[in-house]
Amino acid sequence: MKCLYYIFLCIVLAISLITISIGCSSSSNISIDSEKPLPRVMKTYKHLTLRGGQVGMQKTGVFIDIDDLYTIMATGQIDFCPGGNCKLHDIRPELGWPLIARIGSRNQFFMPLPREQNSASVQSLLSGELFIGYQNQTGEQTKLNGEPYYPERYFDDAGSFSVDIIVWSTKDYIQIADFLSNQIRKDPESKALRDSQAYFNEVKKVILAEKKAAQEMETTRQEISLMQDKPIDREQLQVLEQRLAKLTATLAELEKMKRELGMERQKSKQLSQQLAEKKQREQQLLSKLSEGVKNPPVLLVVAPQHGIQTEAKSVQLSAVVQDEKGLQQLDIFVNNHKVNLSSERGIRIADSSYPRRLEINQRIGLSKGANIIEIQATDTDGLLVEKSLTVHRIERRRNLWAVVVGIDSYPNIRPLKYAVADARAFYNLLVMDNQVPAENVFLLLNEQATLQALRSTLGTKVKNKAGADDMVIIYFAGHGATERDMMSPDGDGLEKYLLPYDADPNDLYASALPMREIAYIFHRIRSERLIFIADACYSGASGGRTVSISGVRANISDAFLERIAGGKGKVIITASSANEVSVEKDELRHGVFTYYMVEGLRGKADTDQDGLITVDEAYRYVSDKVTQETGQEQHPVKKGAVEGQMVLGVIQ
Repeated sequence: MKCLYYIFLCIVLAISLITISIGCSSSSNISIDSEKPLPRVMKTYKHLTLRGGQVGMQKTGVFIDIDDLYTIMATGQIDFCPGGNCKLHDIRPELGWPLIARIGSRNQFFMPLPREQNSASVQSLLSGELFIGYQNQTGEQTKLNGEPYYPERYFDDAGSFSVDIIVWSTKDYIQIADFLSNQIRKDPESKALRDSQAYFNEVKKVILAEKKAAQEMETTRQEISLMQDKPIDREQLQVLEQRLAKLTATLAELEKMKRELGMERQKSKQLSQQLAEKKQREQQLLSKLSEGVKNPPVLLVVAPQHGIQTEAKSVQLSAVVQDEKGLQQLDIFVNNHKVNLSSERGIRIADSSYPRRLEINQRIGLSKGANIIEIQATDTDGLLVEKSLTVHRIERRRNLWAVVVGIDSYPNIRPLKYAVADARAFYNLLVMDNQVPAENVFLLLNEQATLQALRSTLGTKVKNKAGADDMVIIYFAGHGATERDMMSPDGDGLEKYLLPYDADPNDLYASALPMREIAYIFHRIRSERLIFIADACYSGASGGRTVSISGVRANISDAFLERIAGGKGKVIITASSANEVSVEKDELRHGVFTYYMVEGLRGKADTDQDGLITVDEAYRYVSDKVTQETGQEQHPVKKGAVEGQMVLGVIQ
């Protein structure tokens, strides 16, 4: 038996060693003599084969430093073969790039690589070993680190990709483009090489065009500067100004193209400030060349504040500009792109045809990273005033912790239909749509949601992990119940409970979670942003998420909700008021409240279209929808308040 065991172990080891094989397993897209040093343009080169059936992210042995430029090429085919049937789908790179990459440990996030081509080039923001993997269906959901949620879907896949990885020793795109052109001469049939060369050639064209435009702009500036000591030729000055404006627009368009090609990061704050100051000096020079020195318009920016960070997709710009002689033109630019202003919504004219005062109230769309907003106002004398400010649109914050509970299969109580489906939907909303790290979300379903597990997760794990500046979301879908208790502080003689999986309706005190203890647990959590969402009810009426306890039918007070929401930054939203039923519907396959809560947080509750869904927006949406869906029989309730806005959802 020992001998058979060692033979089996050797077979498994051999299979694992050939899963990613080097060099000889398939043809390479790059023609390099392995016995000679790498070309100077390369720092690292690796050829490997990625085989169908591999699950998750695989080591490549290639190490990448921050700011390294690297390229991944792939050719071949992997067939999606569920149950051995390979006719359903194939995932050739030509039909949609299936590869994903990750740099560093399992704690890092994977990067989806560009689609519709056989090559991807990326400038790294991280350092560490490169991992690659594939998704065997378009849109296949994976964890944030690239590992699949459903490994069994990959076991029967067949085929392989021939993969080449190059870490370039230079960021000179012209050198790289020329190197790839030489490679194509050796292998003109390689689609991966052609795709890669097409990308670098496109960048090469942009760089050369940028150099030419910059040289022409410098010549034009010198010509303008020389005019300071000579009588002003207004016609010549106008020609030079028009040429300068055209060249500025050309450079701005080329910068945009570079950003879209992924080769240029957002400029630093210091560089942006230097460019703004340089542009201001040029404007002052042109003003001096024009007739006399006059007072330009006065411009006051009220909001947003310079340098702020936001997760929103847009920001409200509020400003006032005025001039004694009248204002002729107003322009707003974001990263050198002109904003289309609406005279009805964006600018309110407070005077006649050439108003002395303009009030600006314009919503500005934001790109990820730094957004330089410039406001330019010109008066009837042609004098210009401009101000610029920077707003940083940041990636959604990940300092969020959540506990998601769903219980259908109560062993001692009438089961529910869709509480687990509700919890899964809310979990997916957090992890997939809002990109909260899966390790930050505790999911407890059915038998996992015992009384001990609830107390341990809420009172110990979340308490120990969540800091004061973090946000905590607690979601519960399951039964609620009440029990007579003359000591209840709510004035109705009832204690309210959430029922865990192992609750005993004949002994709620020992087996259920009382609301007074939930209030205590919430006070133990340090977070100053805590929201509790409960799709449960307490009335004891039939047909909902509540249990009727014999002899208990009374008017239930909502005061227990105030107790839970008491304290700084705590909000509770329940599916219904205390004496109503929280309804499940077969046609929705969810509880009504959770169905519309998830729908709202995926975008429909975003009434101001800023990409952020606040607690108030979500509550207004579910209040309207749930009330309509239940024929005025169920009314969600919100208690508690926070200073400012509490963001509950972020739209991609």
